[in-house]
Amino acid sequence: MSLLEKIQNTTCSLRQQNDWLKIYTCPVPSSDFLSFVGIAVMDVPAQNVLSLLYDIESSTEWVFKTREMKILRELDGDEGRVVYQLVSAPWPLSDREIISQSRGFMDPETGEIFIRITALPDFLPENSDYVRVRQLEGGWNIMPLDNNRSRVVFRLHIEPGGEIPSWLANIAVIDTPYHTLTNMRTMLAKEKYSTPVEAPFTVSAKDVFQNYKEFIDD
Repeated sequence: MSLLEKIQNTTCSLRQQNDWLKIYTCPVPSSDFLSFVGIAVMDVPAQNVLSLLYDIESSTEWVFKTREMKILRELDGDEGRVVYQLVSAPWPLSDREIISQSRGFMDPETGEIFIRITALPDFLPENSDYVRVRQLEGGWNIMPLDNNRSRVVFRLHIEPGGEIPSWLANIAVIDTPYHTLTNMRTMLAKEKYSTPVEAPFTVSAKDVFQNYKEFIDD
């Protein structure tokens, strides 16, 4: 069972809410670090959200605390891509390196998109200037609501490693979904994201992991 499957609404706490955004934090079995679930309604079609997510070069403009993000390898077939991300940490902590595989799935009946993110910590040799994140699991769900609106669910659990105490990380855990989804909303107003992208997704309803209905209906 994946980490995302273990996160249940009954154990989560609603930490922030407005007319378009809700953020929960959730305990994770065998971890002192909380995960988060961010649910946002975007006033653009689902395809626009996908276009932004695939525009890796723009990530430093909207993904919270991201100094650098780049594609390391496009994988064969529908296996997705390997992505490098460098995340700023507050002084005197060391910045974090994240290497992950992003793989996409699409439900052919509903058009819902799911992008699963998993850590690949040994894909590159470690850099002594940074702390390599060795445990991470997350995902993006993009659901069409109508022709001009979509719902985005952003989930992530990360073990940051190094010297960051869990109590400190847990205080700031909502900053990542809040700023990332708020910035995403601003970025999606750009005309260039109305151009569809071709993504090699696995077309399979059973592989579009959801487990978010309780958060939406709460």
